[in-house]
Parts: sequence; structure tokens; C-alpha cells
Amino acid sequence: MAIQTTRGTDAWIERISVQEMPALCATVRMLEKMAQDDNMSLADLGKSILHDNGLTTRILRVANSVTYSRGSNQVTTISRAVVLLGFNALKQICITAKLVDSLLKSHDISQPVYERLLRLIAQSFHAAMLARMILADYDEATREEAYIAALLHNLGESAFWSMGGPITEQLDQKLRQTQGDNNEIIREMLGTSFIKISAGLASSWNMGSMLQLSLKDPERRTPELQAIAEANTFSALLQNPKTTPVQIEQELNVLSKLMKLDVREVKQRAKNCAEETIKLAYTYGALMLSPYLDASLAPLLTTEKALIPVNEPNDAIQLKTLRELTALAHEMADINLIMQKSLQGIYTGVGMDRVLVLLLNREKTQLQPRFALSLDEGQLKEVFVVDLTGGRSIFNHCLQSQETLWIKSHTDPRWNHLLSAATKAISCARGFFLSPIVIDKQSIGVFYADRAASGRELESEDFFNFIHFVQQTNLCLTSIMRGK
Repeated sequence: MAIQTTRGTDAWIERISVQEMPALCATVRMLEKMAQDDNMSLADLGKSILHDNGLTTRILRVANSVTYSRGSNQVTTISRAVVLLGFNALKQICITAKLVDSLLKSHDISQPVYERLLRLIAQSFHAAMLARMILADYDEATREEAYIAALLHNLGESAFWSMGGPITEQLDQKLRQTQGDNNEIIREMLGTSFIKISAGLASSWNMGSMLQLSLKDPERRTPELQAIAEANTFSALLQNPKTTPVQIEQELNVLSKLMKLDVREVKQRAKNCAEETIKLAYTYGALMLSPYLDASLAPLLTTEKALIPVNEPNDAIQLKTLRELTALAHEMADINLIMQKSLQGIYTGVGMDRVLVLLLNREKTQLQPRFALSLDEGQLKEVFVVDLTGGRSIFNHCLQSQETLWIKSHTDPRWNHLLSAATKAISCARGFFLSPIVIDKQSIGVFYADRAASGRELESEDFFNFIHFVQQTNLCLTSIMRGK
């Protein structure tokens, strides 16, 4: 079926439910059915989740995150997670995980459309956390339902952009070129509006009443619906680069009245919420959202020190570090010290935001993070484990070809076929560098580097300097091993 033949609300609901996002649709319907069944137990929920290995892993990771952790002991089983978190929190985690997976699985998205999609997902993710923040004094069940309602408020639009293909590219181009009414352009091309698609999906998938009311009756002024509306408004403002400080302050005043708190307290809570959202996105494996979530935090940082330190390229540091590497090789230094020194040189000298040394495990089935430098090293090392058993991938190719690679985006036509959903989940959508660590002609791991946090472009000179560091490191490592 040609994409262009899909017109009207019902047609888009059918397409999204059956063709584009069947896994999310099934998960939401299953959870909503359980919520309405008085005979359904938490044990039944746990058994349903165990059939999905990927979802099980994600739930355990999130359950042990700062946001959800209930104590010092690690949660290692789904049954334990079910008992500790309860149905509402489990429902929220399941839907969030499936939403991220469903929206980011496509391999056929142009770079402008992909960036639009990532920005919208980040906005929805942040809105969900803001809704919980605004309703801090309400019971947990209400807060979790508001979270899901805010998260899925833009589901129709997100699902559309995640399809990729000609119609998404045509609409993206029209929206970027027009100064008029975006809604009119959308109706003209799709035969409906994004909000009608979202409302139709909410009804068709039997989602909670709070989400359905927020979409069908947005003027109803209950505190819960106000929280969802303001969370979406505020997250959209923070994502828009044209937003002025005056607009930010005006929205903070609205939130102040809604939460019955001083504006300064609301601003501090909003900053804490934005930082927590960044960390939670890491936990879900959605590292590609980092630049957009960081952008949401920036307008809230006025007098405070910026969260994201920017390492500008520094020739003096590069030269100094390269000399130190050579000296360490002559001293027959420990190879771990060589790798750490090179890592530091790439991070501060070449000017990268995230740099990792990933080494092969004994079975050569995984690349595991040994050293990392970034804003949040702990979270980065936790999620950046690369499975090498799933067939051809960019990491397998790098190890086998022993070639230094510059992947310019997740839609880079040269490398797209080697970028799995798992790779996209941990790597930077705007591009990254990858190079093998080679000792005496044997690949033992890789260097990975990107600028995910700051969103700065990678340049040819950056790539040349990255290559220089890796080559020098490989020479030093080989020299030391031969000397021993």
C-alpha cells in the first residue's frame, strides 16, 4: 500500500495500530485490560512481562535507577520488581520502554525527519516527568496516570514521523518552509490532524480516561488535566530555540499558581526534573535524546554553572598528550595507563563530549566499557554494552576491518545497514567516531567518541585528530607488548 493513500483519522489509526506500532498497541491494550480486571493479580502481570526478554531487562534496569529504587538492594527478578513498584509504576515503565522502542526502530528516516522525531520524543518524555512533578502532592496512582497521559499526548504525531518515507519528508519540508498555519498544512496532506489521530489511538487502544479527556476535552479545568496541559506547554517552550526568557518566566508563573508554590521553588523543581529526565532517558537506553533534553535544561540555567561543559579542541593539549603517550611507551607503562591517557587526550584535546574504551570480553561476544569520560560516566558505562552476537553491525565491522570510521548520522547511507536499533539506542544520532584498538595486528576493542551532549558538529579536522590519537595509542600498545 502506498503511503500517500492513507487519509483521514480512521485510516491513520488503523495504519499505526496494525503496521507501524503493533507491539506498543498490544502492550497498552494488555495493561489496560489488566487494570480493569479485578481478578488479575500482580503475579499475572509479572508472568506476562517475562515473555518479552527485552522488556524484562529494561524494567530491571529502570527499577534499580535513582527514580524508582526503593532501597539499597538490587532488584534482580521481575517478581521482586512487581512487588516493590506496584502495578501503576510497572505499567508506566512498560509503556515508556515500548514507546521508545517502537518509535526508534525504523531504518528509513531522513536526517531532518529523524531529528524532528527525536525532539518530539524528548519533549514528550520531559512532559511526562513534568506532569508528575506538578502533581507532587497527589497520590501515586494519579501521578502515574498523568505521566502516561503527558507521555502519549503527541503519540499520533510521533508515530507519523517514525514511519519515515516520502510523505514524512514532504510534510517536514513544507512545515520548515511555511510561515503560515501548520495545522492547515497537516490537514491538507493527511486528511486529519495529529491531535485527532492521538485521540483516536487513545480511544482505540482503550487507554486511561485521563489521556482521553486531555485530548478530547482539553478545556476541562481539573487539576490533573491542567497539569498535563501545562507540562506539554512548558516542555514545548523549552524545546523551542525561539522561546524568550520572558515566555519562560510567564510559564513558571502559571506553574507557580497551579502548584501553589513560590516561583523560585518551582524553577528549582523544574531544573531538578529536567536533570532527572536526562538520567532516566539514559536508563531506558535512549541516549540519542540527550542533546534535546539538555536543550530543555539550558533555559532554566541562568546564574548557575552550565550542566554541560564544552570541551573545545585544544592543539596544545593534543601535542602534550601525544608526547606523554610516547614517553609512557618508552617506560613500558601499564597498557591501562596508555588507554586512559589517550582517552583523556581525545576528550579534552580533540574536544569530545563522550569518549569510551570498549574491550572485548573473554568469549568475544561483547564489547564492554572499560574506561569512559563524559558528563555521567556511571550511567554511560552501565548502558554502553555492545552485543556482538546478532550478526553484522558497525562494531563488528570496525573490529574485523580494523578501519577507523566516521558515521555522520544514524541515516548515513554508507553505514545505515550496519546500525541496528540497539546501536542507535546508545550512539549519537548526529554522528560518532569509531576506531579499533589493535595490538600486534589483533583487535582487542574500540575507541568510541561523540558530541551528544553539546550537539556540536563533528568536523574533518576532529576526525583527523581522533585518528592520530588512536594510531599513536596502537603503536604504543604494540611496542609495550613486544617489549614484554
